[in-house]
Amino acid sequence: MTGRKKMTDAVKIQDISVIDLILIDHRFIKECIEILTDDDAEKRKKWSIAKNFLDAVHAHSLAEKRAIYAPLESNEELHFNILEAGIEHGIVDQKVRSLRTKLSKARSLKDDIEAELKVLSELVKHHIMEEESEMLPKIQKNVEAGALTEMGRQFMKLRKFTAKDIRNYPGLHDELIQWKDSIQKVSSEFLTKMDKFVENMHH
Repeated sequence: MTGRKKMTDAVKIQDISVIDLILIDHRFIKECIEILTDDDAEKRKKWSIAKNFLDAVHAHSLAEKRAIYAPLESNEELHFNILEAGIEHGIVDQKVRSLRTKLSKARSLKDDIEAELKVLSELVKHHIMEEESEMLPKIQKNVEAGALTEMGRQFMKLRKFTAKDIRNYPGLHDELIQWKDSIQKVSSEFLTKMDKFVENMHH
């Protein structure tokens, strides 16, 4: 009985769309973002999750670019969205590399690193919101189910996903609706902050 259940679980895991796998992968990143953007959260708490957050963003970005962006870049309906997302990933990836180096040399969370983590978190949050509200629905509409499943297998392999990571899979769609309800238009304040962020990266 146990062997049969394991086989069934394996089949179900292999059949999960890349879209749902992305949503699963977003979960931990979102939890970190909530803490890292909370001015009232303790430095000790932010410090304890900072490395895991950066590692998760790095791994997610790499898997997304290889499993989704590369095969879909030539899709006429998705081409511009993929280019835009790729540029955002480039900005985030550069900051992640810089912060991983700084964290490896630090023994505690200094104010400047805390501020950088917050700005990076805001950028990643904006990227996730756009991805979940615009790009993923567009991919769902324009890509065949079989291709999404195949991309899912590739994404899962790159992210080293296991059955444990996917145990809450059935509840994802309700969570997506709640997340989308919180989406607001990008404020001019955010855009100004992003401009400064990009400018600082070149100095």
